[in-house]
Amino acid sequence: MVDFNCRITIPNHVIVRRVADEAVLLNLVTEHYYEIDSVGYAMLLQATNGGTLADAVEALLNEYDVTRERLVEDFKEFLKQLLEAGLIEIALPPPVS
Repeated sequence: MVDFNCRITIPNHVIVRRVADEAVLLNLVTEHYYEIDSVGYAMLLQATNGGTLADAVEALLNEYDVTRERLVEDFKEFLKQLLEAGLIEIALPPPVS
């Protein structure tokens, strides 16, 4: 389950390069590369801009004509795939005092 209060970071062992309307991510540990389309790249940028995942969802809703439910489900699946490939890391939210 994705906690939308979390932040996402790109580990030091991952290189991201934009190529035309797509992006290529290279995991230097596994030596695998991954291509993502322009929507995936927009999701990645919003997810790693320093805000929470909830902030990223709001920004993406302003950019794309999609329902919140559809965006959230697609975003969760996208993040799950990136996490499984070692392309992102989750920074847990600070504890509530």
